[in-house]
Amino acid sequence: MHRAVAVDAALDLRPFVRYLQSRSIPHHITEESGNLVVWARSEYEAGQIAHMFAQWQANALDVPAESDAASAVPLFSGKSFLQNLLRAIWLAPVSMVLIGVCLLVALVSNLGADPMAVRGLFFPDLRQTGVLESPLVFVRTMTPALLHFGAVHLIFNLLWLWYFGRMIEPVLGWWRTLGLILLTAFVGNMAQYLWSGNGMFGGMSGVVYGLIGFIWMWQTTQPQSALRLPTAMIMVFLVALVLMGVLAPGMIATAAHAGGLLGGMAAGAVLGKLLSSR
Repeated sequence: MHRAVAVDAALDLRPFVRYLQSRSIPHHITEESGNLVVWARSEYEAGQIAHMFAQWQANALDVPAESDAASAVPLFSGKSFLQNLLRAIWLAPVSMVLIGVCLLVALVSNLGADPMAVRGLFFPDLRQTGVLESPLVFVRTMTPALLHFGAVHLIFNLLWLWYFGRMIEPVLGWWRTLGLILLTAFVGNMAQYLWSGNGMFGGMSGVVYGLIGFIWMWQTTQPQSALRLPTAMIMVFLVALVLMGVLAPGMIATAAHAGGLLGGMAAGAVLGKLLSSR
């Protein structure tokens, strides 16, 4: 994304946002160090938004009234739903694609009831002769994250992926986010395989914990960044991780959760330090 405008957070941007919405101009707003930042998809659109902002400051824009803008938007419509979906894809394309792939895998496997239909996605048995020579063995160390067993397992993981993915992608960009997800999937799955000794596990939980760990370390090394989580929320996830390991060690891939968390923490600390040094 491209930065279009940065203003003091005390400025009421709602009229300007209504104008952008009335013109169907894609944009995204974040908070950074007491400032509000308006982002655009391209450098050209960023220039457009910056020009419109200057006009708005000079009272040269015909901004719709709040009541008019509210009445013009229906409570629910197929068009608005599609616009929101496209906006989500624009803000977090990696997360949205992963959610779609997980849903497709769940459909093919009947929510995990038919594992043979997706047997190629399970973690490979590295002890078998010739497995390490396969060109797909590295890919298969990450694909277990796409597997889910039951509706609750699927919905829980995808909701958190949706929540944390939309926080991270606008800050890191799609390619860094993709690298982070692949890293946490690999570390979490490898930890679970080494702990359990078999590849019959799956789920995006390790990645979710990896994203939490990344944000935790990121906000420690980048205190001025808008990418942050409340400490209480992080503690709740850590306590839940311990409880899952104690109360249901045989039912939940606890090692994948812990491995993903540590992988995300390492990535957040390293990347945060590198950017701080710059």
